[in-house]
Amino acid sequence: MFGKKKNVVKTYKGRQEVAQKAYLKDAEKMAKKGYFRVDDRWEPGRWSTGQFILALLLCVVLIGILIFIYMLLVKPRGGTLTVTYEYRSAKELASSAEKSCPRCAETIKAAAEVCRYCGHEIAK
Repeated sequence: MFGKKKNVVKTYKGRQEVAQKAYLKDAEKMAKKGYFRVDDRWEPGRWSTGQFILALLLCVVLIGILIFIYMLLVKPRGGTLTVTYEYRSAKELASSAEKSCPRCAETIKAAAEVCRYCGHEIAK
C-alpha cells in the first residue's frame, strides 16, 4: 500500500485545440514514467467572481464616460432667457425717444429731420 504511486492530476488551459496538443505531448512523457490516462474532461472557460465584478464596474464607468461625452457633444434643448429691466421716468423717455431711418435702418433721435448716417431727409 505504501509502495503505490499516487494519481497525478494535470490541467491544460487555453483553447481546446491548444490544450489537446499540450496533453498529447505530455501523455508520452507520463507513459514513460508509468502513468496512463484514466479520465479526461473538457470544461469551457468561466469567468471568476473577481473578473465579473471588475467587468461590472468597468461597465458602469464606461457607460458613465459615454454619457459624459454625449453631454459634451449634444447641447440640451431649451435654455434660459434672462432679461434685465431699467425704470425710466416719462421725462427721460421723451428726451431719449429714438426711431429708425427708413433708408439705412440706423437708430436716430426722434426729433431728427436728416439721418446723420446716410443724409436721408425724414418727412414729418
